[in-house]
This record gives sequence, structure tokens and C-alpha cells, in this order.
Amino acid sequence: MGLIVFHIGLSAFMSLIARSSYFLQYHNGQGIWNFAMDSSLYHAEALSLLDFLTQGDYSGWWGSSSFWHVKWIALSYAIFSPDPLSFAPINALAWVMSIICVHQIAGTLFPGNHKLAFFSAIIFGFWPSYLLQTIQLLKDPFYVTGILMMVWGWVSLLTNKKGVVFSLLVAFGVLLAYLNRAYILESLLFLSLLALGLVLWRSRRSWAFALLAFILVCGLSMYALGRQGLNKQYVQIQDKTHAQIQAEGRSSRLLEWLKGRAQGIMHERDGYIAIYPNAGSNIDTDVRFFTFTDIIAYIPRAALIGFLAPFPSHWFEDAKTAGRPSRIFAGFEMLMWYLLMIGFLYCLATGSVGLQVRIWLVVFSVSLVILTSLVVTNIGALFRMRFVYFLPILFGGLEGWIRYSRSRK
Repeated sequence: MGLIVFHIGLSAFMSLIARSSYFLQYHNGQGIWNFAMDSSLYHAEALSLLDFLTQGDYSGWWGSSSFWHVKWIALSYAIFSPDPLSFAPINALAWVMSIICVHQIAGTLFPGNHKLAFFSAIIFGFWPSYLLQTIQLLKDPFYVTGILMMVWGWVSLLTNKKGVVFSLLVAFGVLLAYLNRAYILESLLFLSLLALGLVLWRSRRSWAFALLAFILVCGLSMYALGRQGLNKQYVQIQDKTHAQIQAEGRSSRLLEWLKGRAQGIMHERDGYIAIYPNAGSNIDTDVRFFTFTDIIAYIPRAALIGFLAPFPSHWFEDAKTAGRPSRIFAGFEMLMWYLLMIGFLYCLATGSVGLQVRIWLVVFSVSLVILTSLVVTNIGALFRMRFVYFLPILFGGLEGWIRYSRSRK
């Protein structure tokens, strides 16, 4: 309860400043800060949905926006007032839930180390850039909570914990993440398949609940693909004759699937280049993908940007939107991440976490960070979107440095 009160109070304080004559270059004067300018779009959409609610048109309210969280912003506007601060209680709940999830994940990975679990959760929740994101109208807090719930569920199953609750955590987490960023669904399906395989390999006591979690994720994926019309490649295969299918073989289907995924990455990247044409934190906007080979060739560069950007050369530059303080702030955070990455590597090499869990957490971070970096050409957006994917680096880095300091005594 204290955390919720603190978060609402912080939201009110920051909103008050963003309506004053102070720091005018960093906010719009109506409660929205420049570091979260997408909030202006969500605010406008919420006002449109509010009209449906005032008219009693609930189907219009639910179906007229592609942004899931905007529906709830509009509902908070209807209950309280059409003001961004009205959404503060819901933001606070999502923020507190994310802290609880991190505490549970760290506690599962390092049983008995209650201090590590506590400090991991507090550092995550109070990480400056994340905390500031959660006081605006962004969808990130809800996406982050969804990813954390999925990680909580799979980490529990990978460590031989049994219970339907963990299967439901995985399924609900994937659903919440999908509702806020639909493109992530296939990646989460892949991670769920990998987790199931690792459970069957090393954590067989929880195999039944892992299988249930995977079935639920598969069901959600099939439903989503059907609604979005993204399964047209399967329809095309079904329209062919049996002889054609046999002639093409399984390799052809795999190539078609890879081609579809590559086209999706190309389209998303082109979209980000178009959205942020003149942003000061753009990077590699001159790089376009035309073939699957282009994407493969860019992966090392994407990994470098995904894990290490903004680079030191960016830390003291002026930012067009949020100003130089935001760059200095980001530089401080990156310095912390660099140190945590060293500790994380030491933890992977010497830690007591099971091999199956280490494999899954590494694949989780590497795959999602690189995927995001392949698509997002704006460092500011990348900095915000990858935060939850750095979770293993956070608690693994803390554990690594603790283990290293103890080994030196």
C-alpha cells in the first residue's frame, strides 16, 4: 500500500511540474513530459474513446482503438476526469505488480537469499528511466508486467516447482504482453517451446504443468493469428494440391515461414524509420533490409547496439526532445548496466542456478534484445523497450558481484 501511495504521489508531483512554467522545454504544459511524448497520442485517443463511454456505446469504446491500454485510460477519464493524472492509480498498480514479480523471480532463482531478492525488486522498480515511464500514459508498464509474469511462471517450472498457478502465470503474462505489443507473440511462443524442452530435459517433475502452459500459449497464438489474418501462409498451403505439398516438402514450408518473418522485420524497421525521421537519437537509419541475408549480416551490429547503446559518445550530446539532462541520465544508467553485465557473466560462469534456467534466461535476453534492435532505429525508444529484457542482467549481475566479493575475502 505504501508503494502505491508513493507512486501516486510522485505522479501528482511530476504532473504538477509539467503544468507549471518551470522546465518548459521538457514538457507540454498539460502534464505530459517530452521523454514520453507518445503519451500525447494516447491521451488524444483516450479522449475519443471517452466520447463513446459518455454516449453509452461500450462496443465503440472497446473496439475503436488499436491500443489496448488506451481503453483503460479512457475508463479512468470517465470515472475521474479527462486528465492524464486520472490514470495514476492504474499505473501504480502495474508498477507495484512488476516489483512483486521481480522479487518472486529472484527469490525462486536464489532461494534463501532474501536480501538479493529484495534489492533486485527495489532496484528494478526504482530504476530511474523505468520509474519515470510508469508515471505517464505509456503502455510499457503493462507490457513489462506481462513479460515478468511469463518469466516468473517459466522460471518456477524450470526449477521444478509444480502448480497450475505457474501455468496460468505464463499464459496470462503472454496474453498481457501480446495485448500491448502484438508483434512479440511469436517470440514468446518460441521461448515457451524452448522452456518446455528444457523442462523435459532437466526438470521433469514439473513437466505436466509446463505442457499445460505451452498448450495455453499455443491456443492464444492460434486464436491471435486467426483474428489478425496472419495465418494466410497456412491457408495458401492448404489451397495447394496434395501432390504440390509433397513436391515442395518441409524445407519449402520453412523457407516460406522465414521469408514471412524477414518481411515482417523489414516492414517494422521501415516503419520506425518513418516515425522518427529527424530524431536526434536515431542510429543506422540508412541501413535497410531487402533480403533475409541482410538481416543475418546485421545481427552482430544489432547485438552491439541492443546491449551497449547509448554509447559513451552519446552521453553528453544535446537531445532534441528531452534535452541534455536525459542523455546524461541515460549515460549514468548505461554505466550501471556495463558493470552489471560484467557481474552477470561471472554469475553465469560460477553461479548456482541450474543449467536449464541459465540457458533459458540467456536466450530470453539475447533473442528479444536483438529482435528489438533489428527493428527499432531510435535509441531513445530502444532504451525504453529493452529494459525488461535486461532483467537477468540485473539480478545476475548483483549475484555475480556478490559472489566475486566473497571470493576475494
